[in-house]
Amino acid sequence: METKLKTCTKGINKAKGFEGCGNSTMKLTYGLCNSCLWDFYHNDERGKVIYQKSFLPKVSLKLKSFQKQNKADLRQKLKTLSQYEAEAKKSFQKYVRLRDKDLACISCGTTKAKTWHGSHYFSANLYSGLIFNEKNVHKSCDYCNVFLHGNLLEYRKGLLARFGWEYVAKLENIADENRVYKYTKDELVKIKKKYDGKIKELEGK
Repeated sequence: METKLKTCTKGINKAKGFEGCGNSTMKLTYGLCNSCLWDFYHNDERGKVIYQKSFLPKVSLKLKSFQKQNKADLRQKLKTLSQYEAEAKKSFQKYVRLRDKDLACISCGTTKAKTWHGSHYFSANLYSGLIFNEKNVHKSCDYCNVFLHGNLLEYRKGLLARFGWEYVAKLENIADENRVYKYTKDELVKIKKKYDGKIKELEGK
């Protein structure tokens, strides 16, 4: 089936009186082909008003969106390994606090605290391979985790009371094997994604 061509002769409706070029085209807007329509938008006072109201906001919005995405992409490219690790830690810590939200402090047993932390039994600074080990991190009050540096003797008692000897023994056995570990960017991205997903699941319950 042949497509019937239309002739750009003169403007209609909002472009009434604007002269067309006489060329044939498949589509007319206000009776004008694309070339004449562009001319109408930029050289006719009525067209300028239409263009400014209808198209400039969209162009501006697209430009802002493009610039925002470019900035985000640039920040992502310039992000250091430490920043990736910090982001992964933040998601992991939030997951631990949500997982243990109905439990008391692992060290002292309090159910009241100004701030709750995800406290490492084996220090994150000394045992990098256990930073994201869920069995090594539990909800703790700010006093035990910060002022008492984890309150580790009581932490161990808390682990024994909550999980039993076998749990603690296995954790202590793997500690030296995982003392030093260097995470890659891809690993940290996956870890963050994993715990972001777990957070959504827990928040949805």
